[in-house]
Parts: sequence; C-alpha cells; structure tokens
Amino acid sequence: MSTSRFTLWWDRSLRFAMGSGSIFSGSLFGIIRNKWLATHLHAAGLGVLAQTTSAQAWLGSLANMGVGFPVAHAVGAARGLGNDDDARRTIWTALSITSLGSLFVAALGLTFAGPISRALLGSTEHALLVRVAALGATGIAFQGVLFGLFAGRSDLRANLTLSLVGGIVAVAATLALVPRWGLAGGAVGIAVLAPAGIAGVLLLHRRSYARLFTPVPKPPLDLALARSILGVGAAALVLTLVDLGTMLAVRSNYLSVNGVAANGLLQAALALSQQVGTLFYAYLSNYAFGKVSGLGGAAEIRVYTRRHWRPLMLLAAPIFALAMVASAPLLHLLYSSRFDPARPLMAWTLWGEFCRVGMNAWAVGALPTGGARLWLPIGIAPAIGLALSYAVLSHANLGTLSLPLAYAGAGLFSLCFGGIAMSRAGVTLTKQDLAVVLGSALALAALARWVSA
Repeated sequence: MSTSRFTLWWDRSLRFAMGSGSIFSGSLFGIIRNKWLATHLHAAGLGVLAQTTSAQAWLGSLANMGVGFPVAHAVGAARGLGNDDDARRTIWTALSITSLGSLFVAALGLTFAGPISRALLGSTEHALLVRVAALGATGIAFQGVLFGLFAGRSDLRANLTLSLVGGIVAVAATLALVPRWGLAGGAVGIAVLAPAGIAGVLLLHRRSYARLFTPVPKPPLDLALARSILGVGAAALVLTLVDLGTMLAVRSNYLSVNGVAANGLLQAALALSQQVGTLFYAYLSNYAFGKVSGLGGAAEIRVYTRRHWRPLMLLAAPIFALAMVASAPLLHLLYSSRFDPARPLMAWTLWGEFCRVGMNAWAVGALPTGGARLWLPIGIAPAIGLALSYAVLSHANLGTLSLPLAYAGAGLFSLCFGGIAMSRAGVTLTKQDLAVVLGSALALAALARWVSA
C-alpha cells in the first residue's frame, strides 16, 4: 500500500474512532444506567421509562423545530468562506427559534401531563414522569443546535466532550435517585443528560467557539434567516416527529397487546441495536455530511459516496454479526439475566438497523444533490416502512416478535427506496457495491434466524 493511501485510511480510521468515541462513552454510561434501572425497576419499570423517554425525545425534537440540520449546512458553508459573521447570525437565530419552541413544549407537557400519561401508558399515575420529560426535552432541543454547529465544523471532539460530561452527570443522578425515588429518579437521570452535556462542552471548548457566540448579533433573531432555516428545518422536524411519532404509536399498540414487561424487553433490543447503528451515524452526520455539503453536484457526490460505501458496509457487517452472536452476554451485562427473552427480538432489530446504516451511507448527500424534494421522501421512508410492516405483522400471530420483524422490514424498505431515489438523482453505486450489501444482508438474515430459533 502506498504511503498516501495508507495515510488516507489512517485518517479515516482516526475520524471514525473519534466519532465512535462519543458513542462508546454514551454506551458505557448507558450500560451503568440500564443495569441500575433493571436491578431496581425490573422489566416493567424499564418499559414505563422507555415510553416517557421516547416522549421526551419527541417533545425535544418538536421544541428544536428541526433547526440542527440547516444549522450544520449553513455553518459548513460559512466555514468554507471563512465568514464567522454568517455563522454567528445562524447560531443565534437558531437559538432564538429553539427558545420559543422550548417554552411552548414545556408549557404543553406541564399542563397536559395527565392526558399524555394516559395516552402513553394507559393511566394518569405517571403524570410526574411526563412533567420531568417535558423539562428534559428543552435540553434536547438546545443540544440539537450544538450538534448542528459541531457537524458544520466537522468537530468530533466537541461531541465527545458533550457525551462524556452529560453521561457522567446522568449516571451520578441515576445512581443516587433511583433507590430513593424509583421511576421518578430514573426519569430525572435521563432528563439531566442533555443540559449537563451542554454546560460541559460550552465550558471546556469556550475558547474554540467564543467567536461564534460573541458578540451577540442585534437583533439575535434574524427574521429573514429564520425563514430560511425553518424552510429546511420544517422538513427535518417533519422527519423526526413522524419517525418518533410512528415508533410511539406502534409501541403503544405493542404494549397494550403484549404487556409492559414485553415492552421493556423490546426497549432493550432496540436500544442495543441502535447503539450499534450510531457508531456509523456519528461518522456520517458529524463528519461526512459536512464534507459532502461542500461538493459541486451529483457527480462529485457520487464519487464521494462510492469511496466510502464499501468500506463502511464491510465494517458494519461483522460488527452487526458479532452483536447478534453476543446478544446474550450483552443483555446480561447491560441489563440482567431476566432479559434473555429479548435475544430473538434483538437479532431482528439488528438486521433492520444494518439496512438503515446502508440507507444512510448511500443518502448522506441527498440534501446537497436534490434538496428537500429528494431528502424528505428518503428520510420519511423508515417510518412509512415501519407503519406498513407492523400493520401487516401485528395480525400474523407473531407475539413479541411482531414489532422487531416490522423494524427489520422498515430497514429493508428504507434501503431499497433510498437507493432507488439516489440512483435516479445520479448517485449510483457499482455492481460490486450492491453485491456487498446484498450478500451481507442475506448472511445477517440467516444469522438472525439462527439466533432467534
């Protein structure tokens, strides 16, 4: 291997490792939290927290109004031009929008906690958890703005800092509060993660980002810029809310049919599968998206996509296979032996997540290539696939496997739809690339069937 090629792959490996560092640290802290929660609250309690945590994520996305994605695009463009003034106006406008959204969401959650609790969990007894989640959602909203800022600057270190600080504080709160307050303590431990991470990263990286926050533009909210941000942000918000809302809806049905304990097992399977997927999403969203946004047209984006596709998929396949094979010890480590029934669920959610990784790697250049008209349909495909798959499989007498198999079907649907859409836009893959993902998917499907047998 030539020196230049070795350097290229070495740099890629370092970037991937840095991006994965935030995921590994988050996973480590999640292991500690989940182990503690499983020990004190068992599967039923974990199922309750899973619903309120999903609601917190949904409310946080609503409060953020999808501005993180356009912030990443705008900051990346301003960085390329060396224009800190444009970046500063973008950030403060996004923060102003998020502040208004956070006030609305907090008021909504605090006022209608009872009805929301009944809709999510079948009773109003967990209204306090909904109120805690509504306050925690405001932290998620502002965290989204910072993620956009870091992605626009391709800064992987700041993401790692946010994950480390937030994780440490969240674990400390969970360990201290769950034995005393039970479910409420677990909800608080989850709610403080984002605010603590925000405070930590702004303190520790203040020198690197001071010029992007000061001086404050006057007025902080640029109405013309806000319309531009919200134009793309509205599409991003629709994607996020539809995705989270669809998952909430199908899981509410799944809970009513299979019980709270089964929902806790599903939460364990989904959480572990998505943690594996985020190893790749971190690289794609925090680094690759910023790079591909600066390319000139479909031809350059096609070259970039092909250059990264095969290495990512060849890395993803053995990692997902290892997670399937090691599902039992992973569940014991992260939760407890009582979560053994989650193993077949995890096998199929892992398969679906592998397909989603493939879709995201192919469609990383969707917005720069075809704008919102291309990016929005691709982004909404997983939610449509999940709804359609679950509508069919929930009537197939599959028991607790109905939603995991629907998640797998959604992943396959999104990969096929996204691939066709990107190909029509000019971002095609080679036959060898397609053979890699097809062979990997078939091998992983066979392994998932063996694990779940």
